[in-house]
Amino acid sequence: MKKALVFSVCLGLVISLSGCSKAESSEVSKEESSSSAAASQEDNVELLKRIDDQQKLIDEQSKKLDKAEEILNKMFAPEGTQSVFSEDFDINELSSLSGDVHPIYDDTAVVEAYKSGDDSKLTDDKDKFILKTAAKAIKDNIKDKMTDFEKEKAIYDYVFSQGRYDEGNLAAIPHTADYSHTPYGVLHDHTAICVGNATTFKLFMDMLGIDCKIIHSTETGEHAWNMVKLDDEWYHVDITFDGGSAKPAYSQFNVTDETKEQAGYPWSRDEFPEAKSVKYNFAVMNAKKVDSFYDTAALFQKAIKDKKQFCYFKLKLTDTEKKTEGVAYYYNSIMSEIGYQIGGGVCDCNAIQGFVNDGYYYGGISIVYAGEYQADLEDEGQRYDFSSIQLDYGKLYDSYLNTFGVSIDTSLFSTEYNG
Repeated sequence: MKKALVFSVCLGLVISLSGCSKAESSEVSKEESSSSAAASQEDNVELLKRIDDQQKLIDEQSKKLDKAEEILNKMFAPEGTQSVFSEDFDINELSSLSGDVHPIYDDTAVVEAYKSGDDSKLTDDKDKFILKTAAKAIKDNIKDKMTDFEKEKAIYDYVFSQGRYDEGNLAAIPHTADYSHTPYGVLHDHTAICVGNATTFKLFMDMLGIDCKIIHSTETGEHAWNMVKLDDEWYHVDITFDGGSAKPAYSQFNVTDETKEQAGYPWSRDEFPEAKSVKYNFAVMNAKKVDSFYDTAALFQKAIKDKKQFCYFKLKLTDTEKKTEGVAYYYNSIMSEIGYQIGGGVCDCNAIQGFVNDGYYYGGISIVYAGEYQADLEDEGQRYDFSSIQLDYGKLYDSYLNTFGVSIDTSLFSTEYNG
């Protein structure tokens, strides 16, 4: 396919050049055809030079295509199979862009060693390191009379502090840490992908006797997170999608099925317990009530002034808003623009994925003073009609202009969204 492509480019070039020459010669009068041989020879030289220049360009592009083919074959076509440029290559057989699915670490031996106080059955030095490090972390962070929620949060904070997301191990040919999908990668190398965060968090929950599961989603790319049981209710916990930087923002800490579903990674509901409680949801526990959406400007300004890492609020929905499908997306889209605008060079502010519960919209921002970037919120696959929501964009614009001196682009807030 690639060679055919290069040949077609060459052929097209020759045809275009010869066509141009024929068109020009057809218009040449008999008087011009009798012009000097020297002039004709100069034209031929110029034409040959153009062909030569184009050939050099084609050769350069061909070399680049050869290199691209080599790289893509290494990534997506196992040795002995057809080239990705072959006409018979099945694009549906491409390896996942995120690389091979990573195995889930089995923490059984380490947990048993911790609970029994006997590590003699551990034969892997990495497991011994995991046990020693995890035991010390529990000793340092878990105090007597802590509730399960307090233990969970202490471990969440600890695991968050240990890992730095390892994008290299997401490639088809990993070029950084080999263990970032395991607790060893998190605790020893301090590099982690989602599987590493999830297996490390579960390891600690198992050591502490708190029910915990791992959801390993591979349908639309690989992602892994946890479910944890507190007071007989289950919650989703996703350290990787936390939204914070130097410290956690807790945007995916103890969330419901509905909130987790917005993150875009599906899971089999039949295989996992339902998560519908918000009792220990961090946003619900820490949100400040605002009388109107316009009051969020002053709330965020104070949070930035006080050097907070996050700021949550809750807004009571009107009866009309409660009946509006997708109202959480509506406010999330506005929050995304607000977060983008209000940092003012002092910090980066990013909208935290909001949700609706019990007649309130819960939203907020994570505040990153070091300047790191988090992706904007996305919502897909659903059509929403927001024409019934009576938010005064002019008043919203004025509230942020007067408070932060920034202009919120209200033209982004369509009354209709087609995901």
